[in-house]
Amino acid sequence: MKLLNFFQKTIEYSFYLLFFLVPLAFTGDTSELFEFNKLWITFILTIVIGIAWISKMIIKRELRIQKTPLDIPIALFLISEVISTFISLDTHTSLWGYYSRFNGGLFSILAYVFLFYAFVSNLREDETKKEEAFSFKKVYIFIAGIVVFFIGALISSTIKAGDVTVIPFQMLSILTTALVSFGILMQAAPHGVIKRTLYAILSSALLVVLWGLPSHFGYDPTCLLFRGTFDVSCWTNDFQPKVRIFSTLGQPDWLAAYLATLLPIIAALFINLSTEAKITFNKKLTFLKNHNFIILSGLFVFFVLSYLAFLYSQSRSIIAAGWIVLPVLLAYYLWFYVRPKFDKKNITLNFRAAVLIFLTLGAVTFFAGQPFGQLNKFTLVGIQQHFAKPASVKPASSPQPAVKPATPAPTTELGGITDSGTIRQYVWQGAISIWKNNPIFGSGVETFAFAYYKYRPAAHNLTSEWQFLYNKAHNEYLNYLATTGIVGITTYLLMIGSFLFFSLKYLFAKRNKLSHNDFLAASIIAGYATILIGNFFGFSVVIINIFFYVLPALVFILAGLINYDKHYSMSFGKKESYELTTSRKISIAVIGFIGLYLIYTLVNFWTADRYYYFGYNYDHQVGNYQTAYTYLKIAVEKRPSEPVFKDEFAYNNAILGTEILAQNQKQQSAQAAQTAKQLIQSGIDATNQVTSEHPNNIVFWKTKVRIFYNISQVDPNYYSAALIAIKKSAELAPTDADVSYNLGVLYGQTGDPKDAVTTLQNTIKLKVDYGNAYYALAIFYHQLGVDQKGNIVNPTNAQKAIDEMHLYIDKFGPNQQAQDALNAWEKK
Repeated sequence: MKLLNFFQKTIEYSFYLLFFLVPLAFTGDTSELFEFNKLWITFILTIVIGIAWISKMIIKRELRIQKTPLDIPIALFLISEVISTFISLDTHTSLWGYYSRFNGGLFSILAYVFLFYAFVSNLREDETKKEEAFSFKKVYIFIAGIVVFFIGALISSTIKAGDVTVIPFQMLSILTTALVSFGILMQAAPHGVIKRTLYAILSSALLVVLWGLPSHFGYDPTCLLFRGTFDVSCWTNDFQPKVRIFSTLGQPDWLAAYLATLLPIIAALFINLSTEAKITFNKKLTFLKNHNFIILSGLFVFFVLSYLAFLYSQSRSIIAAGWIVLPVLLAYYLWFYVRPKFDKKNITLNFRAAVLIFLTLGAVTFFAGQPFGQLNKFTLVGIQQHFAKPASVKPASSPQPAVKPATPAPTTELGGITDSGTIRQYVWQGAISIWKNNPIFGSGVETFAFAYYKYRPAAHNLTSEWQFLYNKAHNEYLNYLATTGIVGITTYLLMIGSFLFFSLKYLFAKRNKLSHNDFLAASIIAGYATILIGNFFGFSVVIINIFFYVLPALVFILAGLINYDKHYSMSFGKKESYELTTSRKISIAVIGFIGLYLIYTLVNFWTADRYYYFGYNYDHQVGNYQTAYTYLKIAVEKRPSEPVFKDEFAYNNAILGTEILAQNQKQQSAQAAQTAKQLIQSGIDATNQVTSEHPNNIVFWKTKVRIFYNISQVDPNYYSAALIAIKKSAELAPTDADVSYNLGVLYGQTGDPKDAVTTLQNTIKLKVDYGNAYYALAIFYHQLGVDQKGNIVNPTNAQKAIDEMHLYIDKFGPNQQAQDALNAWEKK
């Protein structure tokens, strides 16, 4: 019986730890700082929960899974995901998720569904247990837990991350800090599964908010942790927390989606407590000693700080979702809870609390600002700008000659950074095209990155992000439609619709006798609604997907929509006996061994990724291919089944081999030449294997082009191999201007200027502002117009070369190399 209780507690606290750790998890020495680490923690804790749950069933000699209202929709959805995975463009990607995003692969979906059933099957409210009397000791414990976390983070910042070959002491230090903080915070947790779950979620959220807010003012704890400097210098221009904070979530939109889910819940807890609180406001200020007032004040400050961080994320779509959902939730409360008992002469505290939340939304927005330029006139900054005096312009002391600068090459048809809405429209068009060509089960779970290249609108080439790889449709619904087809999106929407139907039906049926728990359930539904709205303009990340699957479980428990007498069960014995027989001990040991092996596999994968990260950086940022070789070799040895590692190793070997061979041509060392040839052949073999096993992965084909092109610089015989690889790339990405340009150049370099001209003309049609394509087109027109001695044999093509070079200079500004070529051609 003690062992059974141990497994039960393991399940319970593993869930609390999951909700607490995932939002906080990140490290600086993996290929993806945030999502990779969050998903791996999710996987590990899911395995721990699975071991404990199966062990419980072994002790009870019964396989039991709780029935829920979502069983049929979830089953249909899982079936569609499995089918889509096994007919996928790339099964490996469908299983694990796209490398660098990870979340969304079949393994992660299975983990989330497992967590849903583990939660409802093992955690339920104990209605017989009474709430403990309030103690100020819990407030002190809670504060201590928060303080310990930040002190631990400060100490961790003094520990250097070190090289991948040493133990990651800094990561272990911050993990230990988080675990200790969690242990302290849970000492102050209230009774009840729902309350403890929300307590763990919101405690973590408070740490996320406190971690993120300073970065808006130029003080980022992450930079202190990584670099030892309390500023924002550790981030590139793509990440500017002073403009848009992201805290420990990784991107501003992800932070906004996380907080949008929780803000309705914080508001509901504040309002519910105000209903129960008995506070008398008087001149003696005795209410300051009232514990309810202290907790209410804490919740209110928490709401304000969370909403402030929410606004500082500057995520327009998610902020709009919050602005829709929060007022609707407050209106629902006022109409169904306050209106029936409303008395003008006796204004209740809960009414004041609801109004205070509403006014706070307006007040914080007014002072902090918001991301919609059209609404700036309603904020303090907008008003200040409106009444500010225009800056005076000091006239020049003497007239200056006008100098016309060289016209820079335009990056987009808009002349600058393309609006995200415009880019999103092109991505959505591509998603619909993918679905039209793969209507039933889509291109395969999480294969959007590969499928999109084939159907990408040509107009995407005219945006500032024309060379970006889009691994998501930036619309969760279109992403499911494209990658899992009509079956996948239908079953996905059926899951959502079923949850909303059962939960809203319950609330409507109880509209005349609603309780505090019902309002809490309504707030959870409101948080779930922000996910649905936000996903229309973005995509889910790990913590949002955890909420997507677990929040319905919380609502069902609160609403009593789970009948614990109904379950899927299979008994392995007639009598209920918890005696630990030898066979049960062996079974539990086997399950434990399997679980530990799975955790070891994940840790080994994580370690391999660290080696890959260091190797990749040495390859692409430092150009030290010899040092990178060691790291990448270990990464491949640790995780030989990961094609991303093998692809990068192939590239490294080929480049390193060509460098040695190029140097050896001067030194004439037979041993160096042999080493170079071995490295080059190793790179060729690896890239051939990767593209053979993953023929639809455009990323691997582009690597293959780079490999053969670089080898061809020391051995021209490989130009033909590069041409074959770029032709395959062009098949997979027919509207990619970059691929088209490289195909045209390779045609020319392999002695086929005619096809080079035709291809480059198509490149310019795809991207009219592609300067390199104009220049190359002129070069190959000239080759068609002259013989080997440089004599003009085709005046038409020779003139076209001159015209194209003039056009290039006119459109993209002076260029000495182009001008020299033009001058030489015009003399003939």
